Amino acid sequence: MPTAPGRICACGAVVVSGRCPRCRATLDTRRGVASLRGYDQAWRRLRDRHLAARPLCALCARAYRVTAAVLVDHVVPFDGPGDPRRLDPQNLQSLCRACHADKTWTEQHGEK
Repeated sequence: MPTAPGRICACGAVVVSGRCPRCRATLDTRRGVASLRGYDQAWRRLRDRHLAARPLCALCARAYRVTAAVLVDHVVPFDGPGDPRRLDPQNLQSLCRACHADKTWTEQHGEK
């Protein structure tokens, strides 16, 4: 059976998918532990309920595309574990990976 072609990590290394181990470790060190950033058990329960109720990507649906959602995004980013927007169901939307990546890039770098 043929194997998938390699992908290029941000550092230029060829990987099967995602990032190379060195870049993954660097990212984890900079960002910190997910639960300390606000992605704890309460968040995981809310995320699971949200995806079960809204299984399609909200942004794709606006463009008349049907795409399964795999991530739950905060419409307005929250500022840490104590921010009430973190667990506010009205501040959530289901997204596919591509739409989430586009939204995150736009938030971090400005308009595409």
